[in-house]
Order: sequence, then structure tokens, then C-alpha cells
Amino acid sequence: MSGLFVHSYLPVPRARVPSWVAQVPAFRALQHRGRIPLRQQITCLTGENGVGKSTLLEGIAVSCGFNSAGGAFTSQVRERENPLRGVAAVARGNRAMEGYFLRAESHFSVAGRYNRDHAGVDLHRLSHGESVLHIVQESFHAQGLYLLDEPESGLSLIRQMTLLAELHQVAAAGAQIILVTHSPVLLALPGARILEFTTEGDMLELELEQTTSHRA
Repeated sequence: MSGLFVHSYLPVPRARVPSWVAQVPAFRALQHRGRIPLRQQITCLTGENGVGKSTLLEGIAVSCGFNSAGGAFTSQVRERENPLRGVAAVARGNRAMEGYFLRAESHFSVAGRYNRDHAGVDLHRLSHGESVLHIVQESFHAQGLYLLDEPESGLSLIRQMTLLAELHQVAAAGAQIILVTHSPVLLALPGARILEFTTEGDMLELELEQTTSHRA
């Protein structure tokens, strides 16, 4: 491994921020703190529903050049326009971009693209959780940046532990992972930095036992 793909997520100076973005607690935290630190092999973003974790992850993804709908990174992606693009930008590391953006809400539609690119595989015949695990097990490797939005959706506790093991293994081999989750199982990923966003627009760096998900 040679460094990280991204080091931080920073507000764009003097950018015209859409009014709705200015109301998102996670983006208020970004503006207040001046950066979201991403200098870890694994960063977990957590917090209550509605604080903007998924929106923040989408902003990171489009700044890296991923399709906002999700899927594997490719220079051929045409969909580049996104209102979050001009709000903030990632500070890039020295690794050539590669990886996957996994969104829970658009995973089913992106699965069709995956099926076309992988002959003999039909993710639509699997449950949501099983198709997510398939992508992680078959497509994630040491040379990628992996952005995951609530990948625990549809997974049993045992399957969440399987996912934890898979993500730990790929990160230990050199991948970088940025993960949005409510799961205390996934928040227990070894070596992960946990950032919890509050409804008041703050960002807290916490240990697992201090998180809302763990205490609930």
C-alpha cells in the first residue's frame, strides 16, 4: 500500500452553498470544523437518522469521481453533476482512484449494471443483504477506496459479523473504507475512527461504547 486515497473532506472557499445543504447538520459540522478527517484506513460515520450522514458520504463520493447513484469507479461514468460537488472537496492522497460506492437506496438499480458486467451473476435473484455481501466478497480488494452507506441493511447479526470480517480483511490488506452505519457491530471494526454527527450540527470523535448506537 502507498498512502491513502483521501485525507479529508473540506469546504470549498466562498462556494455558494444551496440553502438546503446549509440546513443539513453534518454539513453544518463540516463548515464549523473546517474539515472531516479521513486519515484512517477505516472511518465510520454515525449518528441519528436525519443528520445527513448519507448526504455527506454522497458528497465525498462525487468529489472522488464516483457516480452519485453508486457502483464501481470508472472514468467512463457520465453522471458528474451533483449539487454537492461545489460545496466541498476531498484532499486526495497519492493513489490512483479505484473502488466502489455502495448506496443502500440505489443498490437494486446498480445491481443491474453489475449483472451486465459480470456474466453468470444475477444479484436480483439474491436478497438485498446477500447481494451486498456478494459484491464485497467478490469485488473489494486491497487497491480500492470503498464508500458504504448503511451496508448492514437486510443483514442478520451473523451476516453483519461476516461483513465486519470481510471489511477488516480488505482494509488490513491496504484498502481504505469510509462507512455510514447505525450498526454497533460494524462500528466495532478494528482500528476504525468513529465520527458521530449530532442534530445540533456538531461532530464528535468517539469510542464505540460512547456512540448512540452502542448505548441504545
